[in-house]
Amino acid sequence: MKNSPHNVRTIKNDNRALIFNYIRRRPVSRADISKRSNMSKSAVTMITNDLIKEGQIIEIGATASSHGRKSILLDIVANYRYAAGIALHRKYIYICITDLKSNILAYSNHKISQWNDPYKALDFAYEEILRFLDQLQIPMEKCLGIGVSAPGPLDYVTGKILNPPDFEFFHHVTVGDYLRKRSGLPVTVDNNAVLLTMQQYISDSSHNFKNYMFVVISDGIGSAIMTNGNIYRGFGGFAGELGHTSIHANGSRCSCGNTGCLEKYINLKNLQEKFGFSSYQKMVDDAYMGDKESISILEYIADEFSCALANMVNMFDLDGVIIYGQLSYRSEKLAKMLQERINSRSVITRTHPVYVYFSKMQPDEASASVCSAIINRYFEQKL
Repeated sequence: MKNSPHNVRTIKNDNRALIFNYIRRRPVSRADISKRSNMSKSAVTMITNDLIKEGQIIEIGATASSHGRKSILLDIVANYRYAAGIALHRKYIYICITDLKSNILAYSNHKISQWNDPYKALDFAYEEILRFLDQLQIPMEKCLGIGVSAPGPLDYVTGKILNPPDFEFFHHVTVGDYLRKRSGLPVTVDNNAVLLTMQQYISDSSHNFKNYMFVVISDGIGSAIMTNGNIYRGFGGFAGELGHTSIHANGSRCSCGNTGCLEKYINLKNLQEKFGFSSYQKMVDDAYMGDKESISILEYIADEFSCALANMVNMFDLDGVIIYGQLSYRSEKLAKMLQERINSRSVITRTHPVYVYFSKMQPDEASASVCSAIINRYFEQKL
């Protein structure tokens, strides 16, 4: 039976998306793409030549292969398209424009407290995007869309923020629909931890975890699970809420309604209230100098944190945990403590290693993560 034009087009788009996935993580040769994707060399050559003609990728030079022959490397053309981003935080709103490589070209930061209506804040953010595009001389047709990040839970399908703790200003706001109507552009709305996980996956080629959890420690604790390059969403899209898993059945009451949530124990503000230190950095420096009280604080963090992480490792058979945020300063000692406790607490570590490390993601990369979902849709050929 002959393939219909629709099926042929779908296969072609899938293959283009597969090739984009390799090239966008780091420059790569046609031969490497063919080897890793199991696509024929002729198919890879045909598709990459089309992408070069379209101006989407470029040949950037040659490198010696394992056989000693020169291989031409391919890379993404960063300024072929652009993305806009709006990050909604508990205290501020952040607006930016990035290119396809997540380089930030323009940004601004504004206090949420200046607005008494969430839709007025969104209006301002959209006007700021238009101002940036005009300033950068980027025509609207070169803008892929608008990515929005916010604390969860939220409905990433409809783009509606639900009821995140301590985020009442934006509760039940239909961000996606509102911005789509205002802009006429595609709009994605996603959990900020999910977007940081996507950004980590694209920017970090030194680790090849297959099934890992990315944990963000900020005002709250966000997390997401990445499995074989895809976010694990669960039934309703809320999977991976580590911060609101209980580690003490009769523990402190959390604003989410649960008791003993991890967020109540290793959030920096709560740690400072419990132990009385003013600077996490100084406390860690003191621990490295051998101060017993400071070491005991790190051990407390490791005990509480590893309890939740070991549960996740056992439940999802993780091969890695990546941590980002407030506890990242001089993280080697804390990472070692966490590694030791997970190794002793998790039954999974008896069958295969589970590695713990702190993300090296730079602030600019993290800020650009708000655009990662819209850029991902583009490279997946879904725009």
